[in-house]
Order: sequence, then C-alpha cells, then structure tokens
Amino acid sequence: MNNGKTIVITGTSSGIGKACALYLDKMGFKVYAGVRKQVDGDNLKKESSDKLSPIILDVNNTESINAAVSIIKKETDGNVFGLINNAGIGQGGPLEIIPVSEIRKVMEINVIGLVAVTQAFLPMLRKNKGRIINIGSSTSIIAFPGASIYAASKFAVRALTDSLRVELKLFDMHAVLIVPGHVETVLWNKEDEF
Repeated sequence: MNNGKTIVITGTSSGIGKACALYLDKMGFKVYAGVRKQVDGDNLKKESSDKLSPIILDVNNTESINAAVSIIKKETDGNVFGLINNAGIGQGGPLEIIPVSEIRKVMEINVIGLVAVTQAFLPMLRKNKGRIINIGSSTSIIAFPGASIYAASKFAVRALTDSLRVELKLFDMHAVLIVPGHVETVLWNKEDEF
C-alpha cells in the first residue's frame, strides 16, 4: 500500500512522534525519525526495523534542518512523500509569571521550527504530491487557564495548517492538522532540556 514511500517525522524520541515512527515503520514505510540526541536515535533503532533511520533534526537549529534535508535528499533522490511535524515543548503556568524568554522558546520550537522544517522539505514533498501532517492539541480549540503559552503556540499551528491546506491544494497536496486528546507523554517534563 505504501510502495516504499518515505516519511519524515520530527520529535520522535518519545510520545506521539515515537509512536508514529514505530507504527509507520511497522507498516513498511521508510521513516526518517528526527531526534535531537544520538542516544534517542539509538534507543529508537532498537525497537524498529532497518527501514527506520534516526536522523539528527533539531527544529530550532537551521544548520541541523539543512543537514537533515541534505542527507534525506541524497538518500532518497528527493522522494519524500510525507512530513509529520510533531516536535514541540510544553509550558504551563499563569501568564503573569512566565518569563518572556520561556515564551519565546515555546514559540520558536512549536511554531517557527514547524515552519522552518516545512519550508525546507516542501520542494521534495511537492515533487511527490506529498502530505504534511501537523500535530496540534486540543488547546488549539479551547485554551485553559495555566496553558496560555502552549495554547497560543497550538492556535498558531492550527492557523498555519488552515492556510497551508489552501496554498497546497494548487499542487494537489494535502496539509492536515491532527488534534489529539489527552495523551500520557513526557512533553511537559522535557522543557528544561531545550
């Protein structure tokens, strides 16, 4: 069914990204699983087939994005069918006390990083009439107290996806927003790692 199609996924060291990478690998897709640390890639590789290739892909680092694009383009001859933008961090707390530096970090990773990766892979995706899947959040529908910054980033992802969907229609491509409900993930514990 997948005809050996290649999928790139950001943020696969844990949670939804890891589950997607392992599932698509099991389905027979060639998966490039983006991680920020080699150890996370090594751990992921232990659970996957030879079709899954961990790749260093830090969505907050232009050089890392460009290096990943270069490797994937060379190894696939530019044949990428899907991009799943999953990388992100959480930030909870009352808006009044969250340092602006922390707010910038959330927006850089959850919004600007998603845009940067999407722009970088679009030429390969367009070549194959590929698909872009952005992982959103239920906070993009209703923002709860204590989740204002995270919700704002996910509202932005929702808006970007809505616009991108229309922009890509001209190229017979699809952009989709997935809005999962509550998921047990380490997302909220990882913000100190960035």
